Amino acid sequence: MNRRLLILVLVLAVLGGIAWWLQQRSTATTLDAPLTDFAVPDTARVTRLFITDTKGHVSDVRREGDRWTVNGRYEARQPLVAMALKTLLRVEVRSPVPKSGEPMVLRTMAGTSTKVEIYEGGSSPSKVWIIGHATKDHFGTYMVLEKPGEGRSSAPFIMGMGGFTGVLSPRFPATEDSWRSPHVFRYPDLHELAQVDVNLVGRPEASYRIENRGTGLPRLLAPSGQPLPMDTVLVQGALLPYKEFNYEYIDRKTPRDSLLAASPNFVLTLTPRTGAPETMKLWYMPYHGEAGGFNEPRPIHDPMRMFALVQDTLLVVVQRQYTDRMTQPVTALMP
Repeated sequence: MNRRLLILVLVLAVLGGIAWWLQQRSTATTLDAPLTDFAVPDTARVTRLFITDTKGHVSDVRREGDRWTVNGRYEARQPLVAMALKTLLRVEVRSPVPKSGEPMVLRTMAGTSTKVEIYEGGSSPSKVWIIGHATKDHFGTYMVLEKPGEGRSSAPFIMGMGGFTGVLSPRFPATEDSWRSPHVFRYPDLHELAQVDVNLVGRPEASYRIENRGTGLPRLLAPSGQPLPMDTVLVQGALLPYKEFNYEYIDRKTPRDSLLAASPNFVLTLTPRTGAPETMKLWYMPYHGEAGGFNEPRPIHDPMRMFALVQDTLLVVVQRQYTDRMTQPVTALMP
């Protein structure tokens, strides 16, 4: 072998080694062989889900002890976390995408998709799901798998889940509001709640305070602190909604400033035995439905929902089947 040929062989070997090294380090390289091992066999090892979408939404869902948080600020919805983990475990390939349809599917996914980075400890994800749109029959979801250190699959697959028929993308929303826990009040042990003040704004004669003493029965008081006669069972029942009260959804559409400028219809203040008081302000929601039946007046207020300001700044919608019990006038609790 002459000297020039030997040098050429060495150069090609070095370049080949560099190319292999770069391929191993790149997580965005497209693989010729498709990846199909989407499932995570042991979800107890999952410590983090970092979810983004093409609209710019970001949700960083992390395990912290026996609970999960979102974006390091709020408690996450535990049922949604459980549903996501169940999907990681039971996801399965329904069928490959026909070669003729792959370009269209990949183009659509490039414009509207959700990226889910799955962490099983450590600083790098073990798997990355690219979740696309639904199939035409809505029985499957187009997805692509990427494995850091190996690369991204060259082909999308139609994915489903054992025991489930439908689309998988709603199980991994990227918006923070979707993951945020809806808890407003949570006193599973009512003895942790020392006092509840119910202010029917504009009706001071109907307002009252329930003093939940550590021992013995609660007391019904006027706002001034004067004891009032009470039906013990009704007063104890008035405390039950505070064991766990959740909002229905966060309202980002209602003009916030105009609503907050109006006086609330009710103000509830809860004083725990330890910690700071919690306040919820309530406003009736205008009725936008159809008129009542024959000789029935059109309702002024929505009979199902109300606006509420919770956690000082968060505007939410709550259900009246609970708030009506929490805001009943004092006469409803008296014999």
